[in-house]
Amino acid sequence: MRKSYLLFLLIFFQNYLNAQNKASVYGVISDSSGRNISNVNVILINQTANTISGDEGKFEISVPSGQPFQLAFTYVGRPSKKVSVRALKPGERFLLDVKMEYGVSLKEFEIVEERDREKQLYTINPKNAATLPNVSGSFEQILKTLPGVSSNNELSSQYNVRGGNYDENLIYVNDIEIYRPFLPRSGQQEGLSFIQTELVDNVKFSAGGFEARYGDKMSSVLDIKYREPTKFAASVNASLMGIQAHVEGTSKNKRLTYLIGTRYWSNQYIVSTFDVQGDYKSAFTDIQTLITYHLSSEWTLSFLGSFANNKYLVIPQTQETTFGTVSSAVRLNVFFAGQDLMEYQTSTGALSLVYKPNYQTQLKFYSSVFNTNENEYFTIEGAYNLENVQTDMGQKNFGQSTSSIGIGDYLNSARNSFQATVFNAGHRGYYTLGNNRIQWGAQVQVEQIMDVQHEWYYNDSLGFSQPTTSTGNFVIQDYISGSNTLNSYRLSGYAQNTQVLDKSFNMIFNYGIRSNWWSYNNENVISPRFQFSFEPNRRFNRAARTSGEKVKLKKDIVVKAAFGYYYQPPFYREMRGFSDTLNANIKAQRSIHYVLGGDMNLKIWGRPFKFFSEAYYKQLDNLIPYEIDNTRIRYFATNSAQGYATGIDFRLNGEFVKGTESWASLSIMQTQEKINGAPIYDANGNRIESSGYVPRPTDQRVTASIMFQDYLPKFPSYRMYLNLVYGSGLPFGPPSQNPYADTLRIPSYRRVDIGFLKVIVDENSKATKVGWKKHFKSAMIGVEVFNLLDVNNTVSYIWLEDIEGRKWAIPNYLTGRRLNLKLMAKF
Repeated sequence: MRKSYLLFLLIFFQNYLNAQNKASVYGVISDSSGRNISNVNVILINQTANTISGDEGKFEISVPSGQPFQLAFTYVGRPSKKVSVRALKPGERFLLDVKMEYGVSLKEFEIVEERDREKQLYTINPKNAATLPNVSGSFEQILKTLPGVSSNNELSSQYNVRGGNYDENLIYVNDIEIYRPFLPRSGQQEGLSFIQTELVDNVKFSAGGFEARYGDKMSSVLDIKYREPTKFAASVNASLMGIQAHVEGTSKNKRLTYLIGTRYWSNQYIVSTFDVQGDYKSAFTDIQTLITYHLSSEWTLSFLGSFANNKYLVIPQTQETTFGTVSSAVRLNVFFAGQDLMEYQTSTGALSLVYKPNYQTQLKFYSSVFNTNENEYFTIEGAYNLENVQTDMGQKNFGQSTSSIGIGDYLNSARNSFQATVFNAGHRGYYTLGNNRIQWGAQVQVEQIMDVQHEWYYNDSLGFSQPTTSTGNFVIQDYISGSNTLNSYRLSGYAQNTQVLDKSFNMIFNYGIRSNWWSYNNENVISPRFQFSFEPNRRFNRAARTSGEKVKLKKDIVVKAAFGYYYQPPFYREMRGFSDTLNANIKAQRSIHYVLGGDMNLKIWGRPFKFFSEAYYKQLDNLIPYEIDNTRIRYFATNSAQGYATGIDFRLNGEFVKGTESWASLSIMQTQEKINGAPIYDANGNRIESSGYVPRPTDQRVTASIMFQDYLPKFPSYRMYLNLVYGSGLPFGPPSQNPYADTLRIPSYRRVDIGFLKVIVDENSKATKVGWKKHFKSAMIGVEVFNLLDVNNTVSYIWLEDIEGRKWAIPNYLTGRRLNLKLMAKF
C-alpha cells in the first residue's frame, strides 16, 4: 500500500513538472476571405501532440517550453502549411491565427473543391492557367476537362453542359452577367472570351442543380471573381499567337487597388491548317480593369470595365478536301472569289457599392451596362468539282482523280448587323443568423436591340439552279431580308437560405426561390430550388482523431442531392425564326433538375485523391427546337417540343505523379426531344404519321478527358502538360429544318495537346535570386504541340449535289497539327 502511495506521488509530481514545462498555442484557422475552417489537423512537428480545429476554426495545442518549434496545418485537398514559433515561456499561451489557401498545389495551376464541398459546385482557383496547352487562348478550355462539359471545337470558348447548348450557360464576373457575341458563325470568328485568366481570383462552376441566387438559364453557371490586389505585381505571357499582360497594385494606404489586363490574339497561324487556303487576317484585342476604393472600413466602391475589338477577315482562294473510306474516296476541289469579314466591338461597365456594417451583414448595390456592335459582310463565290479518287495502291494513278461526279457553282452573300445595349441595376444582400446564411436580391434590366439581316445562298449545278420551281424559274435559297427592333425590360428577384441542420454530420440544406418577369410577353416564371448534403462519417472520424487512440477512420464521403425548376426566358436569339421574324407569343423554356451524387476523399499509392460521381435527370418542356451549324445556333422560334436529358458523370483527381495533380473525367449522357403538333418527315421527305423522340443536336453519348501533369524526377524544372479530349459523334442531317431527318452522326471528336516547359525562375524556390533573375518572380519558356495526333476532326458539313441527284456531305475539318512557342514571366 505504501509503495502504491509513493508511486502515485511520483507520477503526480512528474506530471506536475511536465505541466510546468509546457506552453500552449491557440487561435483560429480561416481562409483568405475570413471564413473559419473546421477539421484542420494541427500537428506538432517531430512530436506526438496533435489536435483538430473545431466548428468555428478554433484550436489549442500543448507545446514544449523553452525551445522553438514548428506546427503543421493539414487537410485533405488543401495545401499544408508550416508555421515556425519562437521559444515560449512555461505556462505561456501564444495566440496564432492561421490563414490557409485552398487546393492541392499544382505549381502552375490549382483546382480546389474542399471549400464548397457541400454545394453543387466545382471551385477552381487558377494559378498560371496559361501553362496548359490552349489553342483559343480562353480560360473556358479548362472547363471542358470537367465531367458533364463538352465541346467539339477547340477554337471556340463555348461549351455544352449535360445536353444543353451554348445559350443555356450563365456566366458572371463579380456578379455581373456576361453575354457572348451574337453573329459569329464559327469558332475562329469568336475571338477571345471575356475572362482574362491573370485577373481571376477564383471560379465556381455548377453543371446543374445550382442555387436560386444564380439566374435564369437551364444548364450551368460559371461564377468568376476577379482579384483584389494586395501589392504590386505584373505578368507577360507571349506565344506565336499573341501576347497577354497585366499589372496590379495598391496605393500607399491600401485604400485604392487597381487591376489592369490587356490581350492581343491572332489565330491566323493555327487556322492556316484548314483545307481552305487563302489569306487569313485576324486581330482580337481587349483591355479590362477592376478599380476598388475603400471609402471606409464599412463602404467599398468598385468599377469593372472592359472593351474588346475583334476582327476576322479571310480571302479564300482554294479548297481541297478528301473524304470517304479507304476503298471509296471522294475529293472536293473549290476555287473561290470574294471575301468574308466579321467584326464586332463589345464594352462593359459596372459600378458597385458594398456596405458591411458588421460581420453578419453585407449589402451590395450595383449597376452595369453592356453594349455590342457587330457586323458581318461576306460575298463568297465558289466553283467546285466533285471527283472520285483512286484508292488502289497498286495503280499508277493512286490518289488521283478517276472521274468527275459533280460540277457546279455557288454564291453565298450576307450583309448583317446587330446592335444591343443591356442596362441593369440591382441589389444583393447577405445576412448570417446562427446556423442560417440568408441571401436575397432584386434586379431591373432594360434591353434595346436592333437587328438588320440581308443574306442569301444560290447554288448552280451543271447550269441548273438548285432548286427550281415547277415553271423552271430558279429560286434563291435561304433568302432573308428584314430588320427587327426590340425594346423590353425584365424584373427578377430571389431569396434563399443555407441552413446547417446538424454540425456533427455537416448536414446542410439550401432552399430558395426566384422570380423573373418579362415585359415583351408579360410572362412571369417562379423557380423553387433545393440542395441538400451531409457527411455520414464525419462525427465518427472527428471523434477518432481527437481520442488519441489508433482507430481506423471511415471513408470521408459527402452525399449531395438537388432539385429545382430552371426557366430560361428568351433573350433575342431564341425568338427569331429562320425567316427573321419575331414570335410575339414565345414563352420561357423549362428544365426540372433531379440530381444525386457525392464525392469521396481517399488515398491511392499513399497520396491524396478525390472521386466524384453524380447522376441526373432533366425534364424538359416548352422547348424551342434549334439547329447547330459550326457554332451558329438557329432556332425554330416556337415552343413546340418536350424532351429530357439524363446521364452520369465521373471524375478522379489527385496526385497521379507525386507533387502534381492530374484528373480524368468520364460522362455518359442521352438527350432527346419530341416535336409536338407539327408534321414530321423522314430523311427522304416522306411524312411520318406517328412521331416519337429523336436525339437533340447536343446528344453526345460519351465524353472523356484527361489532364495529366508530370516532371523529370531529377530535373523537376522540366515539366509536361497533356490534355486529351474525346467526344462521341453528334447527330446531323441535310439542311431541312427537320430534326427527324438528322439520322447521321458526325465522327467522334479526338484531340491530344501536349506542352513542355522549362522553369527558368521558380517562384516557389527559397534560393536567393541573383543577376537578372532577381527582377522576376517567375519565368518559364516552353513549346506546345497542338493536335499531336493530327486528327481531322469535323465541325460541320457542306451539302452539294452530284450529276445523279445524290447529296454529298463534305466535312469542314478543324485545325491540324501545329507547333507553338511560349514565354511566361511574372514580376
